[in-house]
Amino acid sequence: MSSDGNVIAGIHAVKHALDAGDSIDELMIERGKSHPRLNELIHLAKKKGLRVNFMQKDALARLADGVPHQGVVARMAVAGAKKALSFEQWLETVDMSTKPLLLLLDQVTDPHNLGACVRTAEAAGCVGVIVPKDHAADLHSPVVSKAACGALARLPLLQVTNLKRTMEKLQHSGFWVVGLAGEADASIYEAGLNGATAVVMGSEGKGMRRLVREGCDQLISIPMPGHVESLNVSVATGVALFEINRQRNGG
Repeated sequence: MSSDGNVIAGIHAVKHALDAGDSIDELMIERGKSHPRLNELIHLAKKKGLRVNFMQKDALARLADGVPHQGVVARMAVAGAKKALSFEQWLETVDMSTKPLLLLLDQVTDPHNLGACVRTAEAAGCVGVIVPKDHAADLHSPVVSKAACGALARLPLLQVTNLKRTMEKLQHSGFWVVGLAGEADASIYEAGLNGATAVVMGSEGKGMRRLVREGCDQLISIPMPGHVESLNVSVATGVALFEINRQRNGG
């Protein structure tokens, strides 16, 4: 059996998906391995009527594709269908009256960071995450799934050919597009982002590409009193999204 990419590996990630009611098609357990937390997963899966198969350790390792599986891999039933949703189809479903929050990631190539950003976006109440088709981490990687900790099944993850044109379409629909840039004069704490907002995060090291940067309505920065020049992209994403939530909640 080979991996089709729509898998979650690891006890914590699988437990989170089961508890959240994510659509899991099959649970695969390492044959001969005994552990109380694995037994708990098997019990939960059977209670939900899911298939449970026992496999050799090396077969699980191939499915997990390098992610430490801890004796368990879950195959998602609908993750692929959600990833296949086009940007245009998704945009038609967005209710602008709710002042939606959206995350755009420009060339984030590290799968751990991409998964962590998706997890943060879901926790912050984003309506979706948009990434370019090229020069980005593989969305089907089990590393992304594990880092996202079940968020992939609950949050639209949209691939687009041209991020700059996508931003223009978002602006035409009523989104205010802000980009995080360390050299920006405006602080995120003074930005007043209370309407429909699309936050653009650049890759670590290079940041946003020039055309993407120029396409933003506003560039903002996260003030850092310390000596570190930049934050990890997933950490910066968390700071930005939850600061916007704080502003919207009257904090």
